[in-house]
Amino acid sequence: MNVTYLGPPGTFTHQAVVALRPDAEAVAATDQAEALDAVVTGAASYAVVPIDNSVNGVVVPTLDGLLRRPELSIVDSVVLPISFEAWTRDPGVAPHVVVSHPHALAQCRGWIEAQGLATREAASTAAACRDLGPGEVGIGPAICGALYDLHRVASAVEDNAAAYTQFALVSASRLPVRADGDDGLLVSLLPDGNVPGLLRRLLGVLEERDVNMANLVTRPVPATPGIYMFLLFLSGTFTADDFESMRAEWTGLGATARALGRISPLAELAGR
Repeated sequence: MNVTYLGPPGTFTHQAVVALRPDAEAVAATDQAEALDAVVTGAASYAVVPIDNSVNGVVVPTLDGLLRRPELSIVDSVVLPISFEAWTRDPGVAPHVVVSHPHALAQCRGWIEAQGLATREAASTAAACRDLGPGEVGIGPAICGALYDLHRVASAVEDNAAAYTQFALVSASRLPVRADGDDGLLVSLLPDGNVPGLLRRLLGVLEERDVNMANLVTRPVPATPGIYMFLLFLSGTFTADDFESMRAEWTGLGATARALGRISPLAELAGR
């Protein structure tokens, strides 16, 4: 079994691969599209991609990638705390610069300023740690230490200790909802047209079933300007019959529904 993921080796997505499929061969991809395409072509059994973050929200390239590939479905997910470690290659050399991805540098600003060090941006946290030179401190995930033979300078150097990212395990499955039920569901709704009150009526299908929607995301449909697709992150347990019942009602209201896969909302998983 091999799993492709958003690389390079040592990213938080790499850590998610280890958490979801620890015995699989992990194969790095340059972006979400490449990772997902490997599953479409059969080059990989699964792809692991980030889907939601407690600080920055949903990961749009992942959602768009799934929408463009109807043969793929989310079959599992994991939530990881986004905690940064500070690493050096040679602890005997005095540090003079901190290197990492711009987002990581911003999230660790307090620790960096306390050290009185300059900063330099890298393409990713993993690349920063992989390419460390003398006197450089890399900020990256815990997995980077063993992967790149580094020495830990400090742990948990992030400013926000309550940051989480949810990662989706994607496979070439057309049956994302099990007959006996799944916890959480991600559904896309593609309206036939733009008419007043349509979204309210579509969401009424959830209200009449007492289904909670944790998040609603809209994405444009490039082929039809002015039409937007709705992505619903649903809480609860859903069987295949449950989804078919909702799908039929949405069809009658003028929208095509697709279950993108089973995935519990981030807030529920992070709180466990």
